[in-house]
Amino acid sequence: MWRTTFFNFSLKVFLAVAVMVVTENVLQAQNPSVLQTVSPYSRYGIGDFQFNGGLINTALGGGGIALRNDSMIPQYINLLNPASLTAHQLVTYEVSLMSNTVQLSNSSSSAIFNRTTLGHLALAFPVSKRWGAAFGLTPYSSVGYNVSSPDEVPNLGPVTYKYEGAGGVNQVFLANAIRPFAGATRKYLLSSNYDKDKLVGDTNVIKRKVRYRTALTNISVGFTASYLYGSLTNIRRDVFPDSLQTFNTKIAKSTTFRDVYFNAGLQYTFRINRTINPQFQNMPDSLIVDKSWMKNKFVYRKGNQEETRNIFIKSPGARMTIGAVIGFPAEVATTYELLAQTYKQVGTIEQIRDTVSFVNGIPSRVQVPLMAGGGFAIKKDWKWMIQADYSTQLWSGVASTSAAGLVKNSHRATAGFQWQPKIIGRGNYFAAVQYRLGMRYHQTALEINNVQLRETAINFSIGMPAPFRPRLSEPIGRLNMSFEVGRRGTIESGLLQENFFRVSIGMSINDRWFTRYKID
Repeated sequence: MWRTTFFNFSLKVFLAVAVMVVTENVLQAQNPSVLQTVSPYSRYGIGDFQFNGGLINTALGGGGIALRNDSMIPQYINLLNPASLTAHQLVTYEVSLMSNTVQLSNSSSSAIFNRTTLGHLALAFPVSKRWGAAFGLTPYSSVGYNVSSPDEVPNLGPVTYKYEGAGGVNQVFLANAIRPFAGATRKYLLSSNYDKDKLVGDTNVIKRKVRYRTALTNISVGFTASYLYGSLTNIRRDVFPDSLQTFNTKIAKSTTFRDVYFNAGLQYTFRINRTINPQFQNMPDSLIVDKSWMKNKFVYRKGNQEETRNIFIKSPGARMTIGAVIGFPAEVATTYELLAQTYKQVGTIEQIRDTVSFVNGIPSRVQVPLMAGGGFAIKKDWKWMIQADYSTQLWSGVASTSAAGLVKNSHRATAGFQWQPKIIGRGNYFAAVQYRLGMRYHQTALEINNVQLRETAINFSIGMPAPFRPRLSEPIGRLNMSFEVGRRGTIESGLLQENFFRVSIGMSINDRWFTRYKID
């Protein structure tokens, strides 16, 4: 059987979401005033950068550079590091929606807005024992603001400067990952070099070479190619409400993005699988010569000799993964259209008087600087997991952006914890639920009025398994719900503060595809 019922179901879901995305893009093209975000700060640069991680990344504070699947199911998709794809043993499909409620406040007033958008759509699958791949659709940045600033011009009277923006940039990605040294240990044991080492009889040399090659097999590298597409519209109006002799002015600029962007990742995983033998734990500290736990160099002195053989016992310990990612600097190709007009405002209708300037299809470039990050994750089977990471992006050297002179290097730190009471929830469904807690601190790249904007957030998430599974051949999944509360900006220095509450709902489903079943 080459297809399961889930294959047809997933195909229908993909088509449905594709239609939804196409329809959304068409509506945006016909009505550029539709806001995809409500942040006034999206006016600068290429907009408000959107989080493009998977369900597990959202649940753990927005991090996960070192997150990696194991043999336990359901499995998840880590979109922050393509190197994690080599751990997929099953096909994994994810889709999510995100609702963002924002309270914008200044020193005198506040207002509440809401937007609901597609979070992400992704499919990951194993190609071979050493090769994994994934593709999908995630948002990259969005623009959505409508602000005004009153002023007084000599000899003309009051004037109001109005700024509006709408649109967004999405990315379609294809990621691949391999374990370049997979099978190195087996290759050595079957080689002539092993035969030579065995003839010499030096077991220490053999053990050292086996350990070295085994460590190499735990290295994974990944690469992601993303295609950025979309358009951003920015409009400025100079409105003279009390002047009968002066026309209002309107300058509209539309920028279209069409280019590729690349990033890469690395992961190294190992198990901390040696623990102190209980009979040695209760002995006086003076009998333990070396306590370097990370290097496993405990030594017990017995008489005049050092005893190491029985110090440790083998036990399935926690698995630790160290990860790193890099986003390569790029100059994204864009084209822009600029239209400047004068008009009279009659009620809600703008009566165009003259076209001052019009340019169309002008090629340009937008710089995306180098991004780098690293982190670690420790997981004890299905019981618990912790992760922490840090990343930075070097925006201070970027000049080809409308926010030139207003950008600094950004810094982002996250931490998260997951706990699952039991491996299965027979008789107690909530014992198999995954409970997650995450937090984030982000010093953004945007600096206004000598204040570099900061964002802090904390979130709680649950991953609820499918309530039952009638047949082993059927897929299994989790419904994930995440609730996040955070703040960005400040009401000081004439700025705006954003208090936000985000709800993310998504489904992660695992299945085994392209497997021919055999009858004994």
